[in-house]
Amino acid sequence: MKEITIDLLRHGDVAAGTKLLGKTDEPLSTLGWQQMRTAIRDKESVWNKIISSPLQRCSAFSKELADNLSLPLEMNGRFEEMNFGLWDGQLFTDLYSGSDTKKLIQLTQNPSSAMPPEGESYAGFELRVISGWNALLKSLHEDQIQHCFLVAHGGVIRTIMSHVLGFPSTNLFRLEVPYACMSRIKQYEDYPPRLVFHGGQL
Repeated sequence: MKEITIDLLRHGDVAAGTKLLGKTDEPLSTLGWQQMRTAIRDKESVWNKIISSPLQRCSAFSKELADNLSLPLEMNGRFEEMNFGLWDGQLFTDLYSGSDTKKLIQLTQNPSSAMPPEGESYAGFELRVISGWNALLKSLHEDQIQHCFLVAHGGVIRTIMSHVLGFPSTNLFRLEVPYACMSRIKQYEDYPPRLVFHGGQL
């Protein structure tokens, strides 16, 4: 029976500081680069392919890693972070002191019950991410890729975990996904994926 393994890594610290970053394309800070390089140190030989969000806080590191290891790299827009509309790119201090504070808190408590102004609904975001995830699993089996590395965002990883473990979106923020957090999911063909570890060491 064929088994595939997907390692997921959240991007590291971002130069923009404490902002709500969705589609806003900010680069990694020096610390962010260090966090991501440390997370995969001495483990690079296990992967056969790298998948990345196209946003530069994920893609720049992914390109470096793919070049260093001579691995195929695929940019996949379905794994971009949620579009937070008018909130996107704003400082958290401003957001939590403004007129939309209650709506922002509501979004973190029940993502399906609130929508960022001119942004993406959680239902639309979830559909985008999970359709990308299911397509990824299918392609890995078809291409006989045994071990894949996915570099993405906190919201994307939480949504994948919610799908794999079957917990509701109201519990998304009970799952801590810090910068450069590593997780692993395995799947036997025709069986549901399972979480091997989250926030652990390879």
